[in-house]
Amino acid sequence: MEKIRAFIEEQFLIEYDESFPEDTNLFKEGVMDSFGYVQLCRFLEQEYGFRFTEAEMTGNVLVSLTQIRDFVARKTAPTASSGN
Repeated sequence: MEKIRAFIEEQFLIEYDESFPEDTNLFKEGVMDSFGYVQLCRFLEQEYGFRFTEAEMTGNVLVSLTQIRDFVARKTAPTASSGN
């Protein structure tokens, strides 16, 4: 998950620290706009091998590093059953 932090810091020219915690809303702080959001989503799809649904893309769930990590963990977690 450190790749996500490194991507955000490099892509959006920020550094997470005590004055800019990982739960900071990147949109509200003016760090990320809609174009940056699409870039982030594409990076996550390529890096972690999943696809966003339309609802996930437009649901605006990925506004902080904390939320992004939680989302990726859920998307990449093995499913409990295969339908039987």
